[in-house]
Amino acid sequence: MASVDRLAAALADRYRIERELGQGGMATVYLAHDLKHERQVAIKVLRPELAAVIGAERFLREIKTVASLQHPHVLGLIDSGELDGTAYYVMPFVEGESLRDRLSREKQLPIPDAVRIATEVASALDYAHRHQVIHRDIKPENILLHDGQALVADFGIALAVSTAGGSRMTETGMSLGTPHYMSPEQAMGQREIGPQSDVYALGAVTYEMLTGDPPFTGSTAQAIVAKVMTEKPASIRRARERVPEQVEDAVLTALEKLPADRFPSAAAFAEALTGPPRSVSRASAGGGRSWLADRRSQLALAVAAISLAAALMLLARRHGSRVQLAEMSVAQNTFSQEAIFTARWAPDGKAIVYSAARSGTNPRLYVVRPDYPEPQPLGPDSTHLLAVSSTGELALLTRPRYLGHRLFAGTLARMPLGGGAPREVVADVREADWSPDGSRLAITRPAGDGDQLEYPIGKVLYRSRPGGYLSDLRVSPAGDRVAFFDHQSAGDDRGVVMVVDTAGEAATLTQEFWGMEGLAWELGGQSVLFAGASRGGMYQVHRAGVGREESLVLPSPGTLTLQDVAGDGRWLVTRDDQPNRILLHGSTGLRDLSWLDNSVNPRISGDGELIAFTDQSIQAGPRYAVVIRKTDGSPVVRLGDGAARAISRDKRWVVGVLLTIPQQFMLYPTGAGEPHQLKWPALETTTSVDFFPDSRSLFVCGNEQGEAPRCYRSPLDASSLEPVTPDSVGSGLLRPDGGAVAHSRGGRWWIYPLAGGPPRPVPGLEKGVEVLRWSPDGAGLWVASGTSPNQRLERADVASGRRTALATMETPAVFGNANISLADDPRVYAYSASSYTSLLFTIQGVR
Repeated sequence: MASVDRLAAALADRYRIERELGQGGMATVYLAHDLKHERQVAIKVLRPELAAVIGAERFLREIKTVASLQHPHVLGLIDSGELDGTAYYVMPFVEGESLRDRLSREKQLPIPDAVRIATEVASALDYAHRHQVIHRDIKPENILLHDGQALVADFGIALAVSTAGGSRMTETGMSLGTPHYMSPEQAMGQREIGPQSDVYALGAVTYEMLTGDPPFTGSTAQAIVAKVMTEKPASIRRARERVPEQVEDAVLTALEKLPADRFPSAAAFAEALTGPPRSVSRASAGGGRSWLADRRSQLALAVAAISLAAALMLLARRHGSRVQLAEMSVAQNTFSQEAIFTARWAPDGKAIVYSAARSGTNPRLYVVRPDYPEPQPLGPDSTHLLAVSSTGELALLTRPRYLGHRLFAGTLARMPLGGGAPREVVADVREADWSPDGSRLAITRPAGDGDQLEYPIGKVLYRSRPGGYLSDLRVSPAGDRVAFFDHQSAGDDRGVVMVVDTAGEAATLTQEFWGMEGLAWELGGQSVLFAGASRGGMYQVHRAGVGREESLVLPSPGTLTLQDVAGDGRWLVTRDDQPNRILLHGSTGLRDLSWLDNSVNPRISGDGELIAFTDQSIQAGPRYAVVIRKTDGSPVVRLGDGAARAISRDKRWVVGVLLTIPQQFMLYPTGAGEPHQLKWPALETTTSVDFFPDSRSLFVCGNEQGEAPRCYRSPLDASSLEPVTPDSVGSGLLRPDGGAVAHSRGGRWWIYPLAGGPPRPVPGLEKGVEVLRWSPDGAGLWVASGTSPNQRLERADVASGRRTALATMETPAVFGNANISLADDPRVYAYSASSYTSLLFTIQGVR
């Protein structure tokens, strides 16, 4: 960002910069004095990372299309230009406040004020829409109140950014729109956004003016978007009964999921807000149906079908899917906050049996029936569903034990679907499936250094490679073959789809995929369906035929996992959201800094202002992605492939490691510049990566091929590794001054001076204490002890071992250097936390 001094110097002949007003997602705003016209103005300077992606000149060309908008409720554009490779634009300075300021102060507005402001904004929108300009970012922050009158700011800025940036906008991670006010079609990333999207956003703002909250809220952007796509807004009049019926009806019409069901124009929305009551209000429609019944029936049969089907059609267009969507329908079957492991159709093809864990509870079984859609508990606690037979018998896993790397084993049990106690059959089983007639079971179980598949129990048909494992086995409709995933190792989810017949003849059906999960035979038994990501591709549902591999048939909106196929061809799928989040504890409390649905491995700068982390979402691809963002919530910037390892002290560089063999390290600039690969000798393993204090050299611990592990120094522009510790020190924490390393050996912590000399032990660091980092003064180590969710953070003096309390860390995360990162202020720390949420859907009509 151009400094205030440089900005002032560049614009000195026209504007006198007075002070910074604030920073937003796209620009920094300054108050200035227009020297020629003797008035105050606001100058917005585009964020440099955004300007770098879209190009300042191109942005300025596009913004000209909105400069001619002249309307009493539109904040106009006065001037624009280029500065230091970025762009700026000038608007009148409005004395007053934003609608957000007023909402923060009053929470709810008087009903006449809310209707008047909404009507004025609608007037501005209607004018712009008739001039072919869509705002795309209507929110309380962009509605200014001047003498009580509404002025819509940043008109067309989002459009200019989108048009100028095109597909490259995804590289910044910036979202054109705000989740609380984003229409479903905008949330799904559609490029062609129409006037009804602005109508939706204004409806959400009006809803908030009347109730005090947006229609959908959540702890993360992903959670909000999920509700935008699948849930129905709560009744306004239930929160505030004095709101007129026609006002509620108008707002809820503006918030319809489908653009065609909203008002055709902003002017029509304004007319509905102020006009006479409509004949049927939403508050009284439905003949007294309960809110739960309305939610379950209308939402499950309509909203979910609309949102998920729209997402599938959008993705199908993007990725060239062969699926025929003309007759496809989607229904949502569950609505609870839970992590679903396995789901199967009951023999009648109507009820659904599944196992899931809800917050704070052990996994257990549930059944959803068409006549009573609320899930009902089934069977005892701590049981996993494996399969449902055609005769109505469940195969369960009881007394599960964790084997590591997300693998479980336990005792196989049988239980009638109608109820009764589980009957244990055989111990040490991982997965199972029934034969078509329900008389036999196929199982996988640990065997030596891998897994073996038995069908029936006791007859071994297939063994995994050493160190590998087998999963998701399914017996064919004819009962003569078993399909399954063969994974190459327990710590790696890559694998292939295999099929083996009852004689033990095995065939490979597919190439290698990542994240393989969920497998089912299609009707007729000639092909299988499964979820996974091909090399360089997205996580999708694929089809593989026996004897041939076919292209994908259905792209997924997120992590869509196939669970089962009914006798009439209906698919049962789960959509899993938000596996991992990056949470930040700071002076303002808990904040979620995640991006997309799988963010891990945070690295926070010493001043607590910048965080780097690894994006493992489907959009990142199999190589993952290194991303950064400011901890104030500024937009995410994608730096490149790999996993984030360290931020330099001056915040100019981030080191990422590519998940290759051997590992390759990339140096990514956080600002201007090009990334480049660090030309080190190949390291077989890498245990520690950090920057020396000058930010010009890296501290790396690991081992070269055939050599003992140790720690090294490497200048950023060099191709060599200079050993700085003896062979016995193969990992450690670099002291802030770069003069020593803290290393754990023999159950104790030692300090190794890099200039030479004997190591000295740190007294008092017993087992069970997690050393997280050096104290900023270099005289102590910060350690965590106790159990989650309230671990103690203490400073351990390296000379005396004396412990001093620093803070209590409130997090359910598993501590470790890869999972938590602390700033120089012990109250500021970030960590990765898992939070799996699954929903069940039925898809019909896929061909």
